Amino acid sequence: HKLNMASSDEIPKHEQLDQSNYETHETFSILLEPSSIYCGMAYLPLPLNELALIYTHNDKNILELRQAENNNFDIIRSVELSDISFPVDDFVWCSQRNEFLLMSNGQLVTYNLEKEQITNTLVVDKDKNKCRIACNSTLIACVDSRTLKLYELYTLKFLRQKRLDHVCEDIEFDDQHFISTHTGKLEVLDRTLFSIRRFAIGGTSICRFNTKLWLIADSFDDRLLWQSLDKLLLTVSHMHQPKSIAVIPTISRIVIQSNDPNRLLIYDPINIDSCK
Repeated sequence: HKLNMASSDEIPKHEQLDQSNYETHETFSILLEPSSIYCGMAYLPLPLNELALIYTHNDKNILELRQAENNNFDIIRSVELSDISFPVDDFVWCSQRNEFLLMSNGQLVTYNLEKEQITNTLVVDKDKNKCRIACNSTLIACVDSRTLKLYELYTLKFLRQKRLDHVCEDIEFDDQHFISTHTGKLEVLDRTLFSIRRFAIGGTSICRFNTKLWLIADSFDDRLLWQSLDKLLLTVSHMHQPKSIAVIPTISRIVIQSNDPNRLLIYDPINIDSCK
């Protein structure tokens, strides 16, 4: 099956992988600061190629950048987000803006990493509910529990909103689909925000693996799910309190931040070296 390299060479290796390329137990794990509360992770693509974590420690929000491809996840730098006084509920890296987009206390905050400063704030939810955030190449999506709000990526201009029929746990957004997880349901919307798929699957965190597959963590049921647009492909059980997921596509590494104890679980593909 390796003779047919010419045709598959045009497709990045990561696009060809699926759940069959991974063991159901982690390759290794990294312990994190035990007394901190972790708020999520984001992968910063090349040329940065870093993993960002935000955690709360002694009522301070700390942004930590780590090397994504080495096996120690060495800390490159830590920045105290001193201008953000409330806990960070969710955050993503926006390559187009070259900034972090953070949700805190019902506000969208744009944060420039190079200057280490806030560049914009915008009230998304005046009731200060816990909000989720995601972005694609042109839009920012924020969800305040049940309402999805879309903003223009560069101007932050409010565009439209849609009432969701369930309370969101997490969202994932690309140029084709908007996906929301809930404790008992997964819903897929198309580009027009029309509902095209629903699955009776619980999830507390979601991350796109590649253009065809998504990873869903369920911290209530201690498991990780591999999901396509059409079906649930695999359930990985006995994963203790998975909180957030990041994918490092350059080496097809899956990173899961889990609690109790705070740690990173790393899943590297099987025999990736033998394919080179």
